Amino acid sequence: MRKLLTIILCTFSVATLAQDYAAGEKIFKGNCAACHKLDAKLIGPPLQNVVAEQGEEWTKKWIYNNQELRDAGDAHALAIFEEYNKMIMPAYTYLSDDDLTNLTTFIGGWKEKQNEVAAVAASSTQGGDANTAVASGAATDLSGVSNIILGALAFAVLMITLTIVTLYRAFTTMVEVNRELNQKTSRG
Repeated sequence: MRKLLTIILCTFSVATLAQDYAAGEKIFKGNCAACHKLDAKLIGPPLQNVVAEQGEEWTKKWIYNNQELRDAGDAHALAIFEEYNKMIMPAYTYLSDDDLTNLTTFIGGWKEKQNEVAAVAASSTQGGDANTAVASGAATDLSGVSNIILGALAFAVLMITLTIVTLYRAFTTMVEVNRELNQKTSRG
């Protein structure tokens, strides 16, 4: 019973973390990505290490209202302000504590996710395990299926076009024959 409870709690924790990460990514894209990249300077500093170096609570305070940190004399907040030519980052006071937690979960976990993606990509190019082999094989199979479907659609369009041309010619011929018959009957 104890093992079952542990498994359920771990599963719930992983699912919650995944939701936090995804929700944080959405918040980042909607509010931060215009000025920040995670791995390089843009208008503001790169963010991939800020949670690890400054802590989650400091990062949340900075995002929520960085002016308060500067007013309180926070050395790191003042250093960033000076480094970026005293450019003021807007306060995000409308974000809830859950939003800020989701955002710091995303920022703090981004580098690890990138490393996981790189490891999976490297293992799939070097043979990888059975799962990555199946996944890459499935992608190749889908590519082949897509080509077959595309070819079938092209063939169907060609056949429809030929049918329309044939029907047009037959109809035109019938109209010509009908005109000739009408001309003969009107003369005769």
